[in-house]
Formats: sequence, structure tokens, C-alpha cells
Amino acid sequence: MKTSIQQRTGFTLLEITVSIALFGLTMVVITQAFVNTLISLDSIESESDVQSDIRFVRTIALEESDRDEFENGGNVETLSSGTATWQATVEETRVSDLFNVQLTIELTPPSENSSQVFSQNLMILRPTWSDPVERSELIAEARERLLERRQHNQYR
Repeated sequence: MKTSIQQRTGFTLLEITVSIALFGLTMVVITQAFVNTLISLDSIESESDVQSDIRFVRTIALEESDRDEFENGGNVETLSSGTATWQATVEETRVSDLFNVQLTIELTPPSENSSQVFSQNLMILRPTWSDPVERSELIAEARERLLERRQHNQYR
């Protein structure tokens, strides 16, 4: 008596169909992740260009040495964001030669009708903007405050 055992070699049609379906599903997920990554990189690059243009406009604006001209603002042509219009509001602080500046930059791309507005609050040290009389008054006030603190701390 001889018994024969059949040995399987190869895959069945069902196994191949399941493996192709799993492979297809995996490729769809990987492709979607790749597309999302490309979209994110494009968005980051675009945002980086805008930030670079804002830094450029801020540098141009801060090169203005005359306070009145600085507050009036100006126009600058940027590399990637079209025309940039900036203006500033300058407020004096209690510290001599230190100014609180609200800088507003409006970027108008050449191909679009809408514009983007960015606002930054900066603290700028500009001795040329100070009025000499006000500067001496601020220095005298600061000196008095320091002397009061020294006396207060001396008796502790």
C-alpha cells in the first residue's frame, strides 16, 4: 500500500488576488502621503518667500534715518511678492533714544488683486530721532529713579 501525498508548489488564485489588493492599497496610502508632503513643502517654500520679502522690506524701512520720512513710509519692489508698501507709527518710551515702532507692511502680488498685510511691533534704539531737550529730561528722570532705588536698598 502506497499512499501518495500531493505537494503544493506555487500560489493559488485567491492568494495572488489578496496580495495584489494589499499591494494596491499600500501604494495608494504611500502615494497620498507623498502628495501631501509635496503640498506641504510647496506651502513652506511659499511662506518662506513671503517672510524673506518682509525681512527685506523691514531692512529697507529701518535704513531711513529721518523720523518723518520713516513714519510716512514708502514703496519697495520685492523679488517674489510684488510691490510692498510700508508705513510706521513711532512712539517714544521712557528710555532715552528708545522708540516703540509699529511697522505695517502690505504686500501686493502682481498677479492678484488682493493684498496681504503684516504688522510688527519693534523696539528701536535711534539717538538721531530724539529731541535733545526730551533726552536730557529722560536722563534726569532715570538718574532720579536710580538714586531713589539706591537709597531704598541702602536702608534695607
